[in-house]
Amino acid sequence: MTRRIILPALLASLALLAACQEMTPKQDGAMPKTLPEGMVGRWGLTKADCDSSRDDNKGLMVVKPDSLQFYESQAKLAEIDSATDRVVRARWNFTGEGEKWQRDIVLTLSSTGIYLSRQDITRDSMKPLTYRQCVSP
Repeated sequence: MTRRIILPALLASLALLAACQEMTPKQDGAMPKTLPEGMVGRWGLTKADCDSSRDDNKGLMVVKPDSLQFYESQAKLAEIDSATDRVVRARWNFTGEGEKWQRDIVLTLSSTGIYLSRQDITRDSMKPLTYRQCVSP
């Protein structure tokens, strides 16, 4: 039981540490317009979230170069504030269930590329969510 608690806490801590690393623009000074290729894909909070035959995969996040898709909402990339190949801080325009809102989010890709952490920095009380890459059967 303790292992199940420690691993997510450890991953969240590593994600926050990586997000604290200095993020710099490309050599020409311009920020990228899309997310790094390693972040693009399907990511689940649980193994069941990666099962495309299920209708209840509420923890699935589909990452495209310029958008995020969730169970009942989607987000369009508005502007990248800072970026590396593994850490991106960006502003996102969300829509879902008839509502619109904006969030500043840090996405952190683990060094192995297996985990992707999402930290909503607009809301201080929200803990980072750590997703695992969905693999094709």
